[in-house]
Amino acid sequence: MKNQIYIATITALVLLLFASSCQKDDGFLDKSPNGVLSTSNFYKTAEDAEAAANAAYSILHDFWMKSIAFKKDIISDDAVKGQGVDLAALTNFDNLNFSATDGVNQTIWGLYFKGIYLCNLVLDYVPDIEMDQAKKERILGEAYFLRGFYYYNLVIRYGGVPIMSTTKNAEKTPARATREATWAFIEENLTTAAGLLPWKNQYSAAELGRADKGASLALLGNAYLFQEKWQDAFDAYKSVIESGNYSLLTNFGDIFKPESDNGVESVFETQFKGGEEFSYGNGFNFWVRPRNGSTIFGLGFCMPTQDLVDEFEEGDPRLRYTVIREGDIISEEVKDFPFQAAWAPETGMSYGKYVVDVPVGGNAERHEQNLKQIRYAEVLLGYAEAAFRLGNTGEAVAKINLIRQRARGGNTGILPDLTGSEDLFAAIVHERRVELALEGKRYFDLVRWGLAVQELGPLGYQPARQGLYPIPQTELDVNPNLTPNPGY
Repeated sequence: MKNQIYIATITALVLLLFASSCQKDDGFLDKSPNGVLSTSNFYKTAEDAEAAANAAYSILHDFWMKSIAFKKDIISDDAVKGQGVDLAALTNFDNLNFSATDGVNQTIWGLYFKGIYLCNLVLDYVPDIEMDQAKKERILGEAYFLRGFYYYNLVIRYGGVPIMSTTKNAEKTPARATREATWAFIEENLTTAAGLLPWKNQYSAAELGRADKGASLALLGNAYLFQEKWQDAFDAYKSVIESGNYSLLTNFGDIFKPESDNGVESVFETQFKGGEEFSYGNGFNFWVRPRNGSTIFGLGFCMPTQDLVDEFEEGDPRLRYTVIREGDIISEEVKDFPFQAAWAPETGMSYGKYVVDVPVGGNAERHEQNLKQIRYAEVLLGYAEAAFRLGNTGEAVAKINLIRQRARGGNTGILPDLTGSEDLFAAIVHERRVELALEGKRYFDLVRWGLAVQELGPLGYQPARQGLYPIPQTELDVNPNLTPNPGY
């Protein structure tokens, strides 16, 4: 009988086979443990510690976390799943009709708790390993960051969830913590991580891509933003901005190209390795790339809506790299096949980020490009929102204008600077939508802003559910201490 919170996620304590390769040039995630290992013959050396840390990243390479990452967009007003009955597993997500018995929902819950379990293994056993102290602190910092990251992704979906802080004598049927307690645990993890981890510019080329201090502080800022802790959010984002580790890329269109991976705008991204075995490559490009029957095209899921297109101001260059429309040349590689609206029957448009101007050759489903989890533009917009809430109009306007300045690319005839006389909250809502479009942020923004009923009500949003996913029925069936979410 399955009887632990990990039941839907892990079959045994010792399965560290999850460790996977993710860096392009023999990088940090190529170092993984071999075979089935146990706590009695593992966690002895610095190499063991590093392999365990690498394993904690592994859920980010699961099929549902990479190839089907667009599930976060089709629950918003930015996109629909598209392609008729294909990929029916996401139909309930597409219709905002989440179900406790939905297999995808169960998978999401399970994967995040798997990641938490792998982080807990690191935090339980690495402290006792005799090794270089600086390296040990970095590895523990990564585990704290990832545990905070996984819990962050749980709490914005499910509200309060069981807090599992160790694998040793873990409670078999843990109750849900309150949402407040879950957020507090996330803050604790990210604050600890920020104290242990180096800044991005202190990593060697081989280690670039690991969680760092900037990622910890940026995610901490996001956590504070969700809780309306405006001063805390402002301070966390400010630390990232003042670190000098990040800047906006000159050209918006370059952000999602492989050559920009781990670049100046990257705060945290999932690392991938192209052209090798399936689990190491990024399949996202293939799943959202337009479908036309040719082998160099893709499956065409996640079709942008006209409502999203209408949000862009006239002449905004970001639109071309966000939405593919009738007659657009997707890339030089397929210049003889301009996009046809018929390839996207539901909306007549296709997903652009990670696709426009990106050649794939024969590696569309095993591509090298990393998936951006947090980028510097999001930090600037979070900082602007916190500044606005604190009444610091000048700082809010300045950071929004940085985003708009980069977007217009020197064309002074479009995207004029804000002056501060505008409705700044509306400007923040607008700028987050167009800058971060189709990056999985919109739904959760609308919920935290209290705008979900207004914007998503006509699409099936049910306010009684408070924007939350259901606790999976499989978990409720085996744990009497779990309670359903409201409205389910």
